[in-house]
Amino acid sequence: MKKTIVIILAALIALPASLAVSAAEISENVALADAKPKKKKGEVKEVVFVVHLHCENCVKKVQENIAFEKGVKDMKVSLEDQTVALKYDASKTSEATLKAAIEKLGYPVSGTLQPGQEHHHDHHHGHEHAH
Repeated sequence: MKKTIVIILAALIALPASLAVSAAEISENVALADAKPKKKKGEVKEVVFVVHLHCENCVKKVQENIAFEKGVKDMKVSLEDQTVALKYDASKTSEATLKAAIEKLGYPVSGTLQPGQEHHHDHHHGHEHAH
């Protein structure tokens, strides 16, 4: 019986020491993991273009084409506000490239707004445009 108690006590005394080593090893592994170089992602920028959109078909055309432009992360097209709001990876594309892509679809870009800024536009009715 005495021998069993001595073994248990010896194990209990040795246990905190082995835990301390494990904790040290863990913190060292965490430090190594943090030191590993991470893939550098480009800066995500936002731009809001003021675009002359005629109808829902115009909105759809912009959404279907600009969504596939390299670097585009998010897009909101508003017929009511006449805007195309884009979030994009600045390491893959630029504001000028995106503007050109919208204009290539046949929609003039008349300016840009700050993200969150509203654009009030008088709607043009009776436009000549095939649906």
